[in-house]
Amino acid sequence: MTTTTDRPRPRILDRLTDPLAERARDRIERAEDKVRAAVQHELDAVGRSVRTRAVRIRPSAIAFAVAALLTVIGIALFALGAVFGLATALPLWLSALLVGAALVLLAAGAAAWGRAKLPAAGPVIPAPSSTHPAEELVHPWVD
Repeated sequence: MTTTTDRPRPRILDRLTDPLAERARDRIERAEDKVRAAVQHELDAVGRSVRTRAVRIRPSAIAFAVAALLTVIGIALFALGAVFGLATALPLWLSALLVGAALVLLAAGAAAWGRAKLPAAGPVIPAPSSTHPAEELVHPWVD
């Protein structure tokens, strides 16, 4: 007893569909190649643009990094000078503790000010109600 799946397909249909399938496959492959080439071209263009911009801004970035490092060293020296200046009236450990606490409080104040200046989060926009009748019947998140 043979079923429909055991019987071979008629060869006449293969003769008709094989050339069409082959042409469709070729066209799909050409379209894929064109899309792949277009995406690669765009990625290459973006890469060239980023490299060009990085080369142009490199001296400025180095200068800003040096300025940031010198600023940190200067602030550390100011703090050290404050500790030594306060040490003339108090013990050295207590003056270091007071200057450290003052710097931590200053940093906390700057962080609080920065947080207060953050833009408020935008309002949550509710999703529009659907008018499709199938969604009224079955919803995937309803238990």
